[in-house]
Amino acid sequence: MIEFDAGIARDAFRVDARFTAPAAATTALFGASGAGKSTLLALLAGALRPDRGRITIDGEPVADAATGRHLPLEQRRIAWVFQDGRLFPHLSVAQNLDYGLKRLPRGTAQRFAREHVLEVLDIGALLGRWPRDLSGGERQRVAIGRALLAQPRLLLLDEPLASLDAPRRLEILGFLERARREFPLPMVYVTHSLAEVLRIADYMVLLERGQVVGQGTPAALAGRLDTPLLAARGDAGALLQTRLAGQEPDGSASWLEFGTQGRLLVPRLAVPTGTAVRAYVLASEVMLATEQPRGLSVRNVLPATVRRIAARADATELVELDCCGQPLLAAVSRGAVLELRLEPGREVFALVKTVAIDAPAGGRLLLEH
Repeated sequence: MIEFDAGIARDAFRVDARFTAPAAATTALFGASGAGKSTLLALLAGALRPDRGRITIDGEPVADAATGRHLPLEQRRIAWVFQDGRLFPHLSVAQNLDYGLKRLPRGTAQRFAREHVLEVLDIGALLGRWPRDLSGGERQRVAIGRALLAQPRLLLLDEPLASLDAPRRLEILGFLERARREFPLPMVYVTHSLAEVLRIADYMVLLERGQVVGQGTPAALAGRLDTPLLAARGDAGALLQTRLAGQEPDGSASWLEFGTQGRLLVPRLAVPTGTAVRAYVLASEVMLATEQPRGLSVRNVLPATVRRIAARADATELVELDCCGQPLLAAVSRGAVLELRLEPGREVFALVKTVAIDAPAGGRLLLEH
């Protein structure tokens, strides 16, 4: 577990944050560029010394401004992966990977075996090559492997996909997901990409202007109007926690169950019945009706109750719904709010197209592991 309550002033900008990150989980530090995410990561790593407060990892204080305690990175047993990988150019891939292993204190248990790391990240064929001969995705996989082989108790990833093109980002996300399953290691992941958070994070810390403005699971924070850092986005939506209930008879689609008798038809998922699935539903893909609709091609018609309504900068209104016990967002026009007489407590029907939750289109269906 990470207990962070510390601050630092850098020029005219100040980071002053308080949060608790659960053990054995991937925590995303999420916010816009300049929110203080990388500064907070540097405080965790020991590259910066806080001028206020205390940082504790697994019950051990690694920084305490009141007592002057400040452990360096290597004593914190933390590995750090940067945007560009930062491999040693004069060392081969094999030598880069072994760098951390050779620096381990004598007697340190090797929780992550070299062959297992090579297999999970698919980098065994790269051992004889040099960093200059690697693609961006290959460099990041080697950098992640080097970090794991240092046998850390905490892995920090500072926007590791930012310098990659879209296909490579999806590729590395897949490798990170597998590493997350295979290696029981807490990670702190810095990003301003909501898509990456939905794929990677168990827990979120929302940062704005150096301050924590929210923290919790992605499902708890998405789908609410009181988390403006998420609700104000063009890709605002809700993350439904569901389970695969079965397939359509013709095999073209799958049914997910959630909350209190909620059912959602989605593109076919070739996984066993009962598999946990996170379904991200964009607010822009949700329509509202005040009467049971008939004669529509839309297959998902979900009963819901209006919780709150808030205006957005783009002149639309964001409606927060209670849908079968889980939050759902709908983006509608101001005229629609007036015409439908939408207000807290109003019962409505939420309409969602099956293809609006297509995994290949946006990675919105995510299997839990």
